[in-house]
Amino acid sequence: MAANTQTAGTDRGHAIALSISFLARIGATANAAFKALQTARMLSTLSNMNDHQLAQIGISRSDIPEYAAKLMANE
Repeated sequence: MAANTQTAGTDRGHAIALSISFLARIGATANAAFKALQTARMLSTLSNMNDHQLAQIGISRSDIPEYAAKLMANE
């Protein structure tokens, strides 16, 4: 039985494209998880500061979530 090299090449290219797509999704998921972890750490760190320390960086306790989101958006 003869093999069709055009079909085999197309199938291989499709498999490679699927693999790249899969890896890109994993990368995007890992990146989102990493950003969520960083945000949680930042919120925790800021929340553990006293009001005087927060005032020194120019925010109040109620500003913490917005400030953390702003910092994460700049990364």
